[in-house]
Amino acid sequence: MVEVYICQLPKEKSQVKLGELLLKVPKERQKHIRRFYHLDDAYRTIIGDYLLDHVLKQRTGKTLKEITLKRNAYGKPYLPDYPFIQFNISHSGKYVVCAVHNQDVGIDIEEIQTFDLLLAKQLFTVDEYQMIRNSNDRNHACYEIWTMKESYTKAVGKGLVIPLDAIRIRKQVGNLMEVGSSHEKELVTNFICKQYAIHTDYKLTVCARMTGGNMFLEHPIEMNFDQLC
Repeated sequence: MVEVYICQLPKEKSQVKLGELLLKVPKERQKHIRRFYHLDDAYRTIIGDYLLDHVLKQRTGKTLKEITLKRNAYGKPYLPDYPFIQFNISHSGKYVVCAVHNQDVGIDIEEIQTFDLLLAKQLFTVDEYQMIRNSNDRNHACYEIWTMKESYTKAVGKGLVIPLDAIRIRKQVGNLMEVGSSHEKELVTNFICKQYAIHTDYKLTVCARMTGGNMFLEHPIEMNFDQLC
């Protein structure tokens, strides 16, 4: 079952509180997070770590500081000692999200802003670009497609090394999307995406390796910042 955890940034943030939060993550992560110039960026990253820590404590009884975390050749983090726990983290605006599965999984959340149509023409397939042009809300349509594609590239562990125009997305019923190759016109039959409606100003998509059946929770699991941290 694919689980999605979601947490909002707190309204009140401070360097002092951030310092307290950093004590519970590995030293390497502490150094990384302290490099952020903007406090919001540091909070987004530390909340992602705390979401992962919550999952690990539930499933292994250990904390993030007690478990080895490595990255593949493309930078995607993984847990070599727990291959049955696959995860991916994304954040944008006021939200931080974490997807967890026993197979490959990717997640992407984006705050909807003005999307350059010239960029969309370069990034998306001809059919997708035409769909955007015909949409009542072109910005929403752009981010809907973007999050679908990026969640897939993150699920396979290669990120944007895979050109977005090499992937085509087609909607199915129940907010599910099938993934295909735009060049070979073939479906990627072992991955499927699901989009969650969390806020009118955000798009959130999860992509996971298929294991059969209804593999996605119907709604994300909301985590309160104070309880989480």
